[in-house]
Order: sequence, then structure tokens, then C-alpha cells
Amino acid sequence: MIDSIATVERNDLLASSSPGSLGARSYGRLRLRPGMPALIRPGQFAMLKPHGGYEPLLRRAMAYYRCDGPAVEFIYQILGRGTRALASLGPGDQVDILGPLGNTFDVDTARGREALLVAGGVGSAALLMLAEELRRQGVPTRLFIGGAGRDDLCGLEDFVDLLGGECVHCATVDGSRGTPGFVTAPLEDHLRGRGAGVIYACGPDAMLHRVAQIAAEHGAPAQLSLESPMACGFGICVGCAVAVKADCPEGFIYQKVCTDGPVFRGEELYW
Repeated sequence: MIDSIATVERNDLLASSSPGSLGARSYGRLRLRPGMPALIRPGQFAMLKPHGGYEPLLRRAMAYYRCDGPAVEFIYQILGRGTRALASLGPGDQVDILGPLGNTFDVDTARGREALLVAGGVGSAALLMLAEELRRQGVPTRLFIGGAGRDDLCGLEDFVDLLGGECVHCATVDGSRGTPGFVTAPLEDHLRGRGAGVIYACGPDAMLHRVAQIAAEHGAPAQLSLESPMACGFGICVGCAVAVKADCPEGFIYQKVCTDGPVFRGEELYW
């Protein structure tokens, strides 16, 4: 974990969906050059905020999307004042960055199997480095990516370039790209036809819950990267606690997404 100041190289608006029944959503892609190098593993995250300001007070947690030499990239959804502040930055501006934080995906589990990556919206940001590592190790890799509409399929082109279009399956609730409906439907269809692989997923809790159920039904190991609001990112505030199964009267205990995760096994989470 390194606390440093990074310089903005690029900060681009990725997409801004048109208002409609599903609402309007905007996403950005931020490329930073950190002040100090760090070893970053797939699934880890950083805490970010604009440098030198008091508002917002707290940093925002974001998964590392890509490491490109000395530069790192993040994809983020513009939701509140923290992400709006980051979206306003331009080349040459500075960002406070604390990271890398959290654990990583277990790639060894996928050896000899097919890796099935499942991304919901901006959850894809946690999976590109994983896909790159799986490909480096020769693991057959397939992506299922979903969102409310086509503009919510964050990083789609990068995954297509890496994996090939035949290994990328899209689903949108409004039917504007790929299969109409939730991304868990094509995942389940694939498991029915091919047998169990290893599932790696990141996205909204409801999606992850369904992915865990599908994985259990098909006997597929699942590793889920949880999205959780955080104040510190390293276990002090206890604001990101999640219930995991335990042999105790309550049936569960709490662990911290920031230090015990963000990656958890599907069968250990207490939904």
C-alpha cells in the first residue's frame, strides 16, 4: 500500500446514456501516472480524490482497470460529488492515490478449465487485468457483460480486442445490445451447454447473488468481487462490512470488503 500523488494523463467521458425509463448514467476513464511504482494484481483497488482540496473529504474506491507501464487506468461511474470532482480533472491535474489495496483473484483455480468472467456495468473495471492474466497463462476465457443499455457496457471494445468477439457475450435490459434481459441468462445458457467452468464476477449485489446461485447449481467455483462504499480502504472505519458464513449461533460473522476482500468465494457469502 503506497500513498502518493499521481498526475492525470487523460480523463475521458466514456458514455452518457440518454434519459429514459432506465435513467441517465455517465462514465469516465481516468489515466494516471503515480508518483511511486507499485505491484498491482488483478482485482485490487485504490482510493482516489483530487489533490489539494477539502471537498470531498473522503476518497473514492475504484478497481484498477489497466496497468500500462508506469501508468494506471480506472473506469468509474459519475454518481455523486466525489466522482464528479474526479470527472472535472484534466491533464496535468493531480490526484491523491492510496493503493494497491485488497486481495486478488485466484487464477490457479482456472487452470485446466474455462474461465467465465461476468461483469455488470462498471463492474467490468475489476476484470480486464484478470482477463489479461488468464490469457497470458493460456486459460480459455469468455466474458459475459451486461448493463441497462448499450452505453453501460464499460470497456467492451477492450475486451473484444483481447478475447475476440466470439468470446464476448452482451446482455442489456433494454435490448439495445446483445441478449435482452440480465447478463445471468446467457451465463446460465452457456453453463447448461458446456458444463462447469470457473466464474469470476463483479457487479451489483443482486447480480452477484444470482451468479452465486447459478454457480452452486452447476458446481462451478465462483469468485466474486464486491462493490462497497468505503471511507478508508484499509480496515479502520469498518464501513464496508459484509456477512460471511460461520459456524456460530448466528450463522455468520462480518468481514471487511477492503481487507478481507474485495474478492470472496461465492459459497462463503451470507446472502
